[in-house]
Amino acid sequence: MTKNYGMYFAYFFQILIGINVVYAFIIGQYEFMFTGLMMFFLTLVPYIVAGKMNVTFPWFVFLLIAMALWFHTAGYIQGYYITFYPYYDKVAHLVSGTAVALLGFLGVIFLDKYWNMNLRTQFIVGFTIIFGMALAGFWEIYEYLVDIIFGGSLAGPMQHGLDDTMLDMIFVLAGSVIVSILAVIYFKTHLKEDITGSIEK
Repeated sequence: MTKNYGMYFAYFFQILIGINVVYAFIIGQYEFMFTGLMMFFLTLVPYIVAGKMNVTFPWFVFLLIAMALWFHTAGYIQGYYITFYPYYDKVAHLVSGTAVALLGFLGVIFLDKYWNMNLRTQFIVGFTIIFGMALAGFWEIYEYLVDIIFGGSLAGPMQHGLDDTMLDMIFVLAGSVIVSILAVIYFKTHLKEDITGSIEK
């Protein structure tokens, strides 16, 4: 894992998540405190994977994951999902969609390395978009179930009708397409092995 100035932005968002966790504890929002703790530990996953598998992740992988998790943490604890609705929610879905699609992109690259599949760029790009949309679909189902079970009593309703759900999916699609375009540009000057070359099978 190469250290550079971009990594400090990832650290910054991790610190913000930690601050939100402390704030939730102080004001007695214990359910959100535990959610924030889970989000913080999720930001550590790419560091653990990079260390255990001897993988070199670009700095923006750490940044996007930390930023996406901060958006959701602050949205609940600080009430941004309600205060800045619907704009905050859509930006959060755009960032999260980008981060999830990036994970899908990296995941298929690693599988290609392990299983010697020699996947074409077109397949990788298509998989990246489908992966992002699939996870978005599961997330919308999760939001629906939370509203049904808790009646919107946690931080207000997570869904506000069909238009809200479809806009969420569109913003996730936009993030997935951004990652796919960047992947095409990346492969014009780099090989898949530039990412996975240090992985031991």
